[in-house]
Amino acid sequence: MARFTREITVPTKSKNNKLDMSVIILSAGVGSRIKSNEPRSLIKIGTKTLLEHQIDLINNNLNNHEIIGVFGYAIEKIIRKVYGKVRVVENQLYENTNNSESLRLAVNNASRRNIMFFHGDLYFNDAVFKSIDFKKSFLVVDRKEMMKSKEIGVTIQNNKATILSYGLPTKWCQIAFITGKELKILRNVLSKLQGSQKKMLSFEVINKMISMGANFECYEPNNMSIIEIDCIKDIKNENFNL
Repeated sequence: MARFTREITVPTKSKNNKLDMSVIILSAGVGSRIKSNEPRSLIKIGTKTLLEHQIDLINNNLNNHEIIGVFGYAIEKIIRKVYGKVRVVENQLYENTNNSESLRLAVNNASRRNIMFFHGDLYFNDAVFKSIDFKKSFLVVDRKEMMKSKEIGVTIQNNKATILSYGLPTKWCQIAFITGKELKILRNVLSKLQGSQKKMLSFEVINKMISMGANFECYEPNNMSIIEIDCIKDIKNENFNL
């Protein structure tokens, strides 16, 4: 059964204040590589948790939106921290499923006409929300950053994603915006998840969508800075003055 906190509306000066959007944070897993008793969302970066940074960034750049967080591990701790700021959806099967199931739960409870989702281990700046054409579905990519092992890349033709996989040269930043035809395809894909398909990663969901006719532009924001928090070393080594 899914549990929710109340939704709040936060005023903002965003240029995108007419955009009707559900922003989904996928953060149900244990995050065992971080080697902490805290869920990854509650890891402190400066004076705020990673999740608080993400919430503030969304609210400062969007207006007509809702934030949906999908959590599993240590969910009671997370609820106490962000009560009233996020609609909380619980993936009770987080130990035996993956992002496809978390995304299904969130999309089924989304009330807006457009969806943006990103992984809960990302620390990024507001460039992701600037100068974007939110009229088309897109993936946020980084053509400049050196790929780490086990990161997902994307093959691009005519600025459209053709396939996502490990080892491809252009990094997918684990952020996607989905609207129109693509949102219908996403709902179709997620509605048919069964058995091992609930262990699919988010890039595998996107690949399935592309095979069914979805088109994703590849967008690389100017002055974008995105840090993926995989382990404690990332927190110690990175410059977090974004």
